[in-house]
Amino acid sequence: MKKKKLLKALAVLLVLALAVVGIIFAGDLFSTLPSALMISSHFESAPTLVAHRGLSSIYPQNTIAAFEGAAKYGFEYYELDVHTTKDGEWVVIHDDTVDAMTNGSGEVESFTLEEIRKLSIDGGNGIENYEKLLVPTLSESLDVCKETGILPVIELKKCDVQYLPDLVELLDEYGLAEEAKIISFDKGYLEQYRKLDGDIDILYLANDPSVEDIDWCIENSFGINFNNGNLYKCLDAISYAKEKGVTIAAWTVDNTIFADIMVLFGAEYITTNKILP
Repeated sequence: MKKKKLLKALAVLLVLALAVVGIIFAGDLFSTLPSALMISSHFESAPTLVAHRGLSSIYPQNTIAAFEGAAKYGFEYYELDVHTTKDGEWVVIHDDTVDAMTNGSGEVESFTLEEIRKLSIDGGNGIENYEKLLVPTLSESLDVCKETGILPVIELKKCDVQYLPDLVELLDEYGLAEEAKIISFDKGYLEQYRKLDGDIDILYLANDPSVEDIDWCIENSFGINFNNGNLYKCLDAISYAKEKGVTIAAWTVDNTIFADIMVLFGAEYITTNKILP
């Protein structure tokens, strides 16, 4: 118990002590940062970097351009967000509505695929470099995997679960079931997906997971993917996950110093907007 308290205190002190340095030298002053600035990148403990919504610090998020950009810059994985449309098609967009990223308005689930494909994406970094970007289908996004070798981390957002078997089938069709990862904040989605595929890597997204959450992950053969800014809140749970051999990932880490701290506490995967391989 004393050891856990000491580790927790150490984590808090590290975060506080390095916060100012991190912001100055590895924060918003730079659009991207090389992973060579991470100490862990030079050792066997080097984490796998995941491009958040594609390489969204340079390209419009969740677009084919962003996924191709992530591959171009050498990421092994890119993260993308998926929803189902009114007619049961899988599309890639972050929010539950199309308002923030397109010239349209309304809930994603209220559009058919044909209707949502009539919209244009008009937001995101580098949007001025493109005349017309569409909301991608998941199939189009996976085509990037086929063409470049990059692998998908698929976040299930607001989905109609009756179409989960179609997603399983799609990953099988692309030969990605053994290498893709499924993530979500929704425990029900993840449990249902595990029933459909007993082998695919699944990680539970949590802001500040509890020890009970880790036990649930162990029970379902899930990993944990936590908010790096909440390490001080969930250190006991993350330490427990590491002790039990649970796969640990951290999001969204745009600071090389904090990335090294996440690795120190067991993170094997780092989702980032800015740190380049």
